[in-house]
Amino acid sequence: MLNKLTLEEAQALLDACPLGILLIDDTGQLRGFNAAFATLVGDAAIDMADSTADLRNDGLLAPLLGQGTLINWIMPDGDVRWLAVNSMPLDDHAGGVARFYQDVTEKLRHKQERDALTDQLREQSLKDVELTSLLSRHGIVVSLEPLVARSRRYNSPLTIVVMGLDNAETQQRTLMKVSYLLKDQTRWADLVGCTEGHDFILILQETNQDSALQLVNKLSKHLGRISDDQATRVSACYGVTHCQKNDNAQSLLERAESALIEARHNDSGIAIAV
Repeated sequence: MLNKLTLEEAQALLDACPLGILLIDDTGQLRGFNAAFATLVGDAAIDMADSTADLRNDGLLAPLLGQGTLINWIMPDGDVRWLAVNSMPLDDHAGGVARFYQDVTEKLRHKQERDALTDQLREQSLKDVELTSLLSRHGIVVSLEPLVARSRRYNSPLTIVVMGLDNAETQQRTLMKVSYLLKDQTRWADLVGCTEGHDFILILQETNQDSALQLVNKLSKHLGRISDDQATRVSACYGVTHCQKNDNAQSLLERAESALIEARHNDSGIAIAV
């Protein structure tokens, strides 16, 4: 600063600061606070002004002295607030700390609401977030329902294959290659989707289990050629099932996903759910 502030100017500056400021000495006793802090704690500020007690033993205010940069504090009226906190040591002869408080409750609430809406949109999206050429799991369920009804009505074959890659940390480029492969090896009437966990879903219309298994064998051979690097060679497990009399989209898909879980513990890497 160009000039030193007078005591009155410093006090005016502290009281004009929008952040709550609390000054305590190295024994935990109060040295002072500004107007924003008084507004934050409400009537508790009156008791603070008249007290020389150790704030660390105050049931209401002690949480404000807690560790960390984000504090959950219950106000005297029971309202729960979230406060962002920064501390700065005071280098004068009395020692102590200046603590700066910013109420971020509304900001966190807005973030939580935004995150919840984002999750809902992701769940309701018909397309996969990363592999936009494929359906999401929700999109598969929505698209599968009329196909199940048609299969049951006309007794036509309908088979699902859920394919899980064995590579624990599959790169985005590999996922794209696999998605292109699946689109290339299936017919225009078939549906291809992907879950958030990167398991691929194939809905094969007018296809029985034997034909689906032939496709699985073909896919396994193609997957082995996707990468020339033997250390990251792509392979997969498969859960296979077909539409039954009492199925709906959810039950059919869940049965195929359960078969995939079984396939991951199967030496052949393929499990058929009947």
